[in-house]
Amino acid sequence: MKHESNLTSKGQVTIPKDIRDALGLLPGKPVRFEIDADGTVRIVAAARASDARRAEFLERLEQAQVLFKANDAFPGMSTDEYMALVREPFHDFERGRDS
Repeated sequence: MKHESNLTSKGQVTIPKDIRDALGLLPGKPVRFEIDADGTVRIVAAARASDARRAEFLERLEQAQVLFKANDAFPGMSTDEYMALVREPFHDFERGRDS
């Protein structure tokens, strides 16, 4: 699908209706413009762009979780159990008691 439109003196362009419909663009809703290094420009409904960024973040998070679980030195141990293991026992004088 290819269309051309003229740029107004205010820098505005009318997006053809069939393109607005295909992208789900609605009056008054935000639109995101993305430009690649080669000069290619995309128009994306801002909600869809946000959903795409969220999906990318969740994918990276899952990859990090897999990596950390693979390198877990104490599998199955809770955070509290691990902290208790690495902390030195308290002495009475460290607790502020005079015993």
